[in-house]
Amino acid sequence: MKYTKLKELVSQIVEEEQTKYQMFFDRALKKFGVKSPADFKSDERKKEFFDYVDKNWDAENETD
Repeated sequence: MKYTKLKELVSQIVEEEQTKYQMFFDRALKKFGVKSPADFKSDERKKEFFDYVDKNWDAENETD
């Protein structure tokens, strides 16, 4: 496989993963009743949101 083909394949995989994450993130925003993390009225609620995202997003090859 040529380098350019490999590079294209990797780019496609990364883009697909980013799209899946964006869809998950948007659903989480909707669940919390906001359109953006900037819309949270308190830091506590914003922390709850990001804790939820961190706990529920199952990324491939993620390490803590």
